[in-house]
Amino acid sequence: MLATEVLIALLALSFLGGVIVATIGPGGILIVTGLYLLTSLSSSEVAGTSSAIFTVGAVFGSLIYARSGEIDWRVAGVVSAAAAVGTWIGVQANASLSRQAYGVTLAFLLAIVGCNIVYREYRDLEPRVELGRGRRDLAAFGAIGLVIGVFGGLLGIGGAALSAPALVLVGIPMLVTIAVTQIVVVFTALFTAVNYLLRDAIVLGLFAPITAAYLGGVGIGWLLAHRIDADRLKFALGVVLIGLAVSLVV
Repeated sequence: MLATEVLIALLALSFLGGVIVATIGPGGILIVTGLYLLTSLSSSEVAGTSSAIFTVGAVFGSLIYARSGEIDWRVAGVVSAAAAVGTWIGVQANASLSRQAYGVTLAFLLAIVGCNIVYREYRDLEPRVELGRGRRDLAAFGAIGLVIGVFGGLLGIGGAALSAPALVLVGIPMLVTIAVTQIVVVFTALFTAVNYLLRDAIVLGLFAPITAAYLGGVGIGWLLAHRIDADRLKFALGVVLIGLAVSLVV
């Protein structure tokens, strides 16, 4: 059993994570970080439980972003399909990942992506590559999806921590990026959760309360995303990723 203060902290992180995931993308990583730092769960249980939570949250996020019309279905379909394949690879690799290696890998990944975004926003740099919707561009989106899926399955991060930064860096508008990310996370988190469920690595006692708090945050985040300047959202995305990386190392 978790101490009451630990459960409250997890619920607070989950609500905040839901707000962030619907505004700038990688909010779910707060749940992963909280489960890793505040509990004694194994790396498989952290990945499995968080993935199950993200699946429900992403379905809800997809519905509300579809309602407001921001989803680019063609890009979402290509990235999601490739991510689903990558997820299977990542889940298999997790079996050989120790708890310490899990934390280091997660921190390293977040730091690289976060620093890249902050630097480019600070210098007001345009995307190095702006992908369109031609066959070659869609193939590039497929490659992006594959990488997202591998790390999503390996670390149980759902995909938003990589999907949002990756799509922003190739020129996809911020609101469209967040909308597409919801679809991508449905696929990566669902495939990841099913694989970990088969390993009995989902802690159901934590799943229900954390999911409820997460869904509340997603709803609030969707409202905020339509009221905040996109450039500020991008910069905030980078800062959040760097902060999470530091918290994992410290």
